[in-house]
Amino acid sequence: MATRQPSGTTRRLSNELLAVIKALVHDRQRERPPTLDEVRAELQQTGLQWSSNGELLHPQDRTSLLIEIDGLIARYGGEASAADLLTR
Repeated sequence: MATRQPSGTTRRLSNELLAVIKALVHDRQRERPPTLDEVRAELQQTGLQWSSNGELLHPQDRTSLLIEIDGLIARYGGEASAADLLTR
């Protein structure tokens, strides 16, 4: 499957997903920006997670983020750079 680049996306991302992507993109321990598949894997592995407002997310909130990232993967492909979503 060809990877479509998500830059210039018109779809509004949730603040929570944007916060996760920003944290992963700006993680100095990463050698390169994460792909959408890697963002999804990180969401699945994380135990406790907080919203951009500092509130603890409940399991259904994490499921919502997984559904949101799955939509992005379906649209752009799993190998698309998550960093491209930050440039609008």
